[in-house]
Amino acid sequence: MTPRERLQRSQIRSLRLAHNASKIGVWSNPGCKYDDKEVFSNMAKGENIFKRKDGRWEGRYIKARTAEGKIQWGYVYGTVYAEVKRVLIQKKAEAGFYNLKRTDLTFDALAEVWLHSQRNAVKESTYAHYSYTLHKYLLPVLSKVPVASLEESFLEQAMQQIIAPIDAAHKPLGNSSARECLSMLRRICKYAAHLRLIRPMELEVALPKAIDKISVPLSPAEQQRLYQYVQEDPTPRKIGLLLGVELGLRIGEICGLQWGDFDLKLGTLKINRTVCRISCENGHTKVVIQTPKTRTSRREIPIPKQLLIMLKKLRGCVSNATWFLSGNESKPTEPRCYRKSIKAYLKQSTVRQVRPHALRHTFATTCLQAGCDVKTLSELLGHTNANITLQRYVHSDLTRKRREMNRIFSHQVSMRGGDALNIT
Repeated sequence: MTPRERLQRSQIRSLRLAHNASKIGVWSNPGCKYDDKEVFSNMAKGENIFKRKDGRWEGRYIKARTAEGKIQWGYVYGTVYAEVKRVLIQKKAEAGFYNLKRTDLTFDALAEVWLHSQRNAVKESTYAHYSYTLHKYLLPVLSKVPVASLEESFLEQAMQQIIAPIDAAHKPLGNSSARECLSMLRRICKYAAHLRLIRPMELEVALPKAIDKISVPLSPAEQQRLYQYVQEDPTPRKIGLLLGVELGLRIGEICGLQWGDFDLKLGTLKINRTVCRISCENGHTKVVIQTPKTRTSRREIPIPKQLLIMLKKLRGCVSNATWFLSGNESKPTEPRCYRKSIKAYLKQSTVRQVRPHALRHTFATTCLQAGCDVKTLSELLGHTNANITLQRYVHSDLTRKRREMNRIFSHQVSMRGGDALNIT
């Protein structure tokens, strides 16, 4: 082991100890005399801010210590939480709360410890994505930067370099990737402030303009051709297309289905898992089976009658543990392979080539055109709230707009108690 590797390992070990100590200190503060949930929530963030009974916000910090070691508290009051937080940060810095003189710690050591702290807090796929973003984008620019030198102007310039690399070999980042990098950098800085290594800071970075990628749903004619194609020779892999078009399932959810998830007597389908391929630390990838995307993605969906008939004919004597697409109990079909099958099926059914997610989009559009309310549609799609459904899937076509305008106009006429206006 080289001296540099030993130094980095020592830095990481000391950071982990500081992290654990800070977590213990939040809840063992003998001076805390408040038991309100809001108080504990803010204290867990290291803020020591709570709302008083008179409606004002109160922030508390260690102003000094007596010769005997007794704490002398300083207080900040205000009617606005954000202002109290801003002043409290300033007062803490003045009182030496943050260890700003520590110069031996580099950004890569700090980032690796933050990443390690997330391992048991997020899904394996999310952790893999964090690791990829950190090592792909942030560390090549910030790796050897001393933590003590981190401040707003420097980090904002670094983010611009990450978004638009000077090196012509690297492409500029789009809005989504840039937003993820900025979010991660903010979280790492917040983590460092929590450990009192830097002062809290707010990063303001202009991100690339987002390009709306509207997934055009399949037309009614295309849906009919696809349905006829599947009906001619129904197999589980072909029926997977209908699970996207008629039930709105994600491709990972389709790959994660087992026959035991289908209740053919009640005519329902339970979404319990998803399949995805993630990056590993050694540069390779692997397939993982995990819970659905969000808590609300674990859901139960009624199966349409015609699709239910197809499924009953295919059920046979296979066990509940049999994977629906692969037809065996050993392993599921991974999304990468199933995408190739979908591409072939669309070609054979003379339907234009679309991404698998367009099938889910088709389901959402069809539901809206049929008059389904957004809340119900949101539950069928497994969204956390209806706003996500509105933002991502509600793109009304001209037919729907015309129907709604006619309905509104008819209502206006009835309210006036007359016929349509006579225009001369």
